[in-house]
Amino acid sequence: MKEIRFPEWKEVLEATGLPEARKRSMEITLRWFLSFCRRGRSGVTVQAARDFVDWAAREKKAQPWQIEQWKEAVRWFFRAAQSGGQDCESAAFGQAQTPEQARPVKARGEELPEWKADFLTVVRRRNYSYRTEQSYQVWIERFARYLGSADLKEQDGQAIKGFLDALALRERLSASSQRQALNALVFLYREVWEKDLGDFSDYQRARSGSHVPVWLSRQEMGGLLESLEGPGALMARVMYGGGLRLMELLRLRVKDVDLGQEIVTVRQGKGNKDRLVPLAHVVVEPLKEHLGRIRRWHEADRANGVAGVWLPEGLARKYPKAGEEWNWFWVWPETGLSRDPRSGLMRRHHVSDRGFQVQIKAAARRAGIDKRVTPHVLRHSFATHLLESGADIRTVQELLGHQSVETTQIYTHVMNRPGIGMKSPLDQ
Repeated sequence: MKEIRFPEWKEVLEATGLPEARKRSMEITLRWFLSFCRRGRSGVTVQAARDFVDWAAREKKAQPWQIEQWKEAVRWFFRAAQSGGQDCESAAFGQAQTPEQARPVKARGEELPEWKADFLTVVRRRNYSYRTEQSYQVWIERFARYLGSADLKEQDGQAIKGFLDALALRERLSASSQRQALNALVFLYREVWEKDLGDFSDYQRARSGSHVPVWLSRQEMGGLLESLEGPGALMARVMYGGGLRLMELLRLRVKDVDLGQEIVTVRQGKGNKDRLVPLAHVVVEPLKEHLGRIRRWHEADRANGVAGVWLPEGLARKYPKAGEEWNWFWVWPETGLSRDPRSGLMRRHHVSDRGFQVQIKAAARRAGIDKRVTPHVLRHSFATHLLESGADIRTVQELLGHQSVETTQIYTHVMNRPGIGMKSPLDQ
């Protein structure tokens, strides 16, 4: 098994664009690895790397995230040596990308399609959210399948029109799904490839129905909140108490919660707008205790050299250390670490939307609520209960972050529900 000689690894590591904390953590791991190789007189080989990680995991009784970080450091070492011309047998721990290699050029060792490489380059340069990136990518992939073997880049507005017609007529997709598909394709052709699509406004639009939102009565809301336990109970109270959207709740940072003034600042809500919403007085003390607990998680992450929490790309470049600061830490952090899908770093993310949705659904079942209850029902109930209490619709509009008051008017069902003020003919 070929031995690797890479004496300049420290200088190469220092020249990477990795965060300083990650560099220091990797340097410590690699010094440890090389010392292990010297003591064992085995040389720096792929097998030695595997033996090192197995030994370190047993010696330190390591957590999975620590083992993954050690593997990342050793992967980087072998790949950096390989880029210098050595044959390193670089599959010591599989083919996971190191952070500096996590660029939109390859996936699992294969070249990306041209459209995907172009799309990822532009969408990430413009700092679109990861959710938007994934949503757009799904629709572009569906369009590519619709075209079959035809060249994606050579299509025009008529091809897009045909695809949108098919979504509405054959697949019976909703109006909102059809709009998402349109936005994704317009972004690819106009923003990425700078192509003029022409006029295709006569595509068949999916029908958009009018739906009354699901909301809970005050009694049902009380039962739901009582049926929740742990951090989920506090999250639900903050969401209902301020009328937050689900992702607005999950993305809260410590700096956005003002316990003294009992205000929550929603950053970059829908439409990329900030707004202020109330923090219910009854959650101030429980939230203070919660923040005290998670501050210990933050301090443990710093002590273990974990990468800071994710920041929008512009902020991360301007303030590279901000992600390690307490005020940027998530209010609702995940208990374990996970790999950042863009940078490849192991870091602490906020709790998943899916996990919270499951908690809400289970709590509604325990409370005996027969309605279809999702986290968004908490927001609907917030608006409904404010209007029932006589709040002005413009005030509710501002609290909900609606651009138009017409959107808020769907909640006026509390003022003009059929049957109010008159008896059903059956009762007569």
